[in-house]
Amino acid sequence: MDRPAAASDVEERAQGGHAARPGRDASVQIEEELAFKLRERAALTPEFWSFSGRSNREAGHGIFAYPAMMVPQLQGALLEDVQAVDPTVSSVMDPFMGSGTVMLESVRRGLSFSGTDINPLAVLLATVKSQVYDPELLARVRQRIALVVTEDSSSEIAVQFHNRDKWFRTDVALDLSKLKRAISSERRKAVRQAFWVAMAETIRLVSNSRTSTVKLHSYSAEEIESRQLDTIGTFLRISASQIEQLKDQATTLSQGLRKNPDLKISCTVADARSMPSSKSHAGVDILMTSPPYGDNVTTVTYGQHSYLPLQWIDMRDVPGMRPELLEYTRSIDSISLGGKLKGSLSWADELQDKSSAFTYCLAQLRNHPRNSQSRFVAFVRDLDESLDAITANLRDNAWMFWTLGERKISGVPVPTVAIVRDLLVSRGSRHVETLERKIPGGSKRMAFRNASVETMNTESILVMRGPCKADQNSR
Repeated sequence: MDRPAAASDVEERAQGGHAARPGRDASVQIEEELAFKLRERAALTPEFWSFSGRSNREAGHGIFAYPAMMVPQLQGALLEDVQAVDPTVSSVMDPFMGSGTVMLESVRRGLSFSGTDINPLAVLLATVKSQVYDPELLARVRQRIALVVTEDSSSEIAVQFHNRDKWFRTDVALDLSKLKRAISSERRKAVRQAFWVAMAETIRLVSNSRTSTVKLHSYSAEEIESRQLDTIGTFLRISASQIEQLKDQATTLSQGLRKNPDLKISCTVADARSMPSSKSHAGVDILMTSPPYGDNVTTVTYGQHSYLPLQWIDMRDVPGMRPELLEYTRSIDSISLGGKLKGSLSWADELQDKSSAFTYCLAQLRNHPRNSQSRFVAFVRDLDESLDAITANLRDNAWMFWTLGERKISGVPVPTVAIVRDLLVSRGSRHVETLERKIPGGSKRMAFRNASVETMNTESILVMRGPCKADQNSR
């Protein structure tokens, strides 16, 4: 990473010291301008990129506690800086969009957005965040749901799945069944989807799985029995708070539409390794994303976190939902990056040709269990494969912002930032800047009690530019 500019340097350049040198390539100049802007923020405000005490989840960002969410204000600042140096940008893509943080921040600034995720619950969340809802309508529906639930005297539990009674007390399951029937009876799909999100957050709080970890981990029998739970009351409280957030969200989305009446939003279920190519010949201007930091089973178990809510939500309202994704708790995680270990080591030679950082890390793992090597190679193999589909959707010289964390496998640090940089450079991309940030709160929750992975307390934002398709074709 380049040395951050000292405050005196920042002042000098702000007063005109950053004048373009005659004959300098325009692409290089604009990249240097962006790098300067990014360093300038940290020079003037130490720890700027950590956003400690300055991060909040409003205007739709906080409607569900999705794991490892990005910091909205951080992504917003990055977008503003690239818009300042390159006013031509008009579209953003996030192939690992999670619950849609980048989507909302993009639209807020009048930028069209296309996003994908392999997890249907994530796409449901992003879909709801992309809608302009009428808060008065939602308030009336909330009252109607409360009334329908009150009048529902059925003793039938609405869902059947393996270990249901392990994860839900009978009284909780009966109340959730009433909520499921009430929400399902609503006519408008978009409205049902909004209240499914409120129900998903309710399930997170009233199930027998501990909220202290994103991995499914049950309370003890004694704790389950003693918990004081009001499932209906929890849902009504969450949905009321959600309506307030969606009210602010509608304002945010409307502002974006006023800035750009042609603004478009697309949120779909897709595997980043096989995502469809952009319908636009021009391609997307900005890639802003945060891929998994490793295989989901041992880092952030997004699929497990989604497993219980998805059992209760009407499948017709969940984009891209398929029954096989709920066959067992790890179904979604197993199809994510690094989820398949079989034959992964056979890819090591090809990856070593692309990344010296990968080669170094693999050598460090040689004396560790074969499973550790397989998990490392499998994840990098899948991430490398995804880069082909991702870059195919970008315009020439697109801007790229990768928020990345670095884990350890069997105690060996994995240089994820250097590996991703190497893989992108091998495709003709150029490094612009690398920003370091401390994660507010001290750590990012990982899989519960996993000896092979340590909790992360720092992240990096890798800023790249390119590739140029003409250069790629000549390789």
